[in-house]
Amino acid sequence: MATTIFRAVLLLLLGGAASASLAAEDDLRSIVKQLSAQVAQLQQQAQAANARIHELEAKLNQDATAPPHPSAAAGSPVAAAEPKREAKPAVTLGDSPGTFKIPGTDTSVGIGGFVKVDAIYSSISAGSDRLGDQYLIASQIPIGSGRHGEHDQTIIHAKDTRFWLTSLTPSPWGNINTYLELDLRGADATFNYTPRLRHAYGSLGPFLAGQTWTTFLNTQAIPDTLDANGPFGDVLHLRQPMIRWTQPFHLGSAALEWQLAAESPRTRLWNASGSGGFFTANAERYPDLVARLGYNPSWGALSLSAMGRQIRYTRPVSTDRQERWGGAVSLAGRINTFGLDNIRFMLGYGDVYARYAAADTFEDGVLDPSGRLRLVTAYSGMLAYQHWWNKAWRSTLAYGFVGADQPSLVHGDLTRQAQSAHLNLLWSPTLQTTFGLEYTYGLRDRIDGRSGDLHRVQFSTRFNF
Repeated sequence: MATTIFRAVLLLLLGGAASASLAAEDDLRSIVKQLSAQVAQLQQQAQAANARIHELEAKLNQDATAPPHPSAAAGSPVAAAEPKREAKPAVTLGDSPGTFKIPGTDTSVGIGGFVKVDAIYSSISAGSDRLGDQYLIASQIPIGSGRHGEHDQTIIHAKDTRFWLTSLTPSPWGNINTYLELDLRGADATFNYTPRLRHAYGSLGPFLAGQTWTTFLNTQAIPDTLDANGPFGDVLHLRQPMIRWTQPFHLGSAALEWQLAAESPRTRLWNASGSGGFFTANAERYPDLVARLGYNPSWGALSLSAMGRQIRYTRPVSTDRQERWGGAVSLAGRINTFGLDNIRFMLGYGDVYARYAAADTFEDGVLDPSGRLRLVTAYSGMLAYQHWWNKAWRSTLAYGFVGADQPSLVHGDLTRQAQSAHLNLLWSPTLQTTFGLEYTYGLRDRIDGRSGDLHRVQFSTRFNF
């Protein structure tokens, strides 16, 4: 009896399970049918969208190639209602590296510059808010009572930060080039960041007009120092307005060039009458006339410069005029030695060389008590060696001197000569970045026999853009 009951219960369970399985299968089939219908509907919508896209693309192509409709003439209501479709010219690479072309023109434009920060420790201060604390200036090295000022001074400034803009435009007469550069050295005060114009010139082929490096200076011979003024004996990094012509030529197989320039004159005199003192004579009649012969072989660069200047003075409220012509010469160059190493040098001499020899240090001439004008002969020399430890690390050792044959008429506290030495280590991990440490020693001698020296350590960072 029990066996019969067990069999009956088992048959009932199996029958219920089979019935439930059949119901679940029916539900699954229904869901699959619904999903299939939705997929078919989505496929139809996608096909319709693709057809519409193709239709619109064909219409756009037809509008672009079709001739203008008569009703779209200028001034018609249709033309006023429909906006014009004009293709905008694309920005392209310029004709020189690092430039881009102004859309719709042949002018290539480039921008750049760098951010430079200098942290400077000086053994003695040149005085409150003087450039001598920021750059090496011979006349501002303290001597005598001037050494009673601040010792062990530290300043940090970013005045050497620069920004430049350049352009190049081809023309039937040659390339038209322009260059504009600014820095922040417009004021002496340490924390006054006044923009200052460094370069502003244009050139057409061999002709140049504007403000840039004096033709008397060979920029390839400037040593690689962190101090922007460089060592004494390095021809003053003078930038002034000028008109210049550059003419390349060949002498046998040697490629050379002549440069002839008329540059802005400026005369600085010492008045020996009364209390004496420096003053700027505002009586220039002729520009400074400069000629330079340049030779740039594969092993370096050499130049020989000559200059003629008129030093002129007119007594106030008088027709009494004093004027003298004088000359100066400079030999400079860079000679490659081993690998990337090189030697750089500059020599200068002349009786109108004073303004080009050092910044605000010597006078071009002296007015004696009778009003007679005497010229002052100045001279300078600089030698530097640059060694590359590898492609990222380099050092420069430089020495220079500058002096003048001062007449006995001037005060004894004027500078007779000055010397300096520089030693640095520069690291450029990338082309856009330089970190450097430099030691500078400066020595200044006065006419009265007194002297003063300066020890300086400078750390600089420079980031190009």
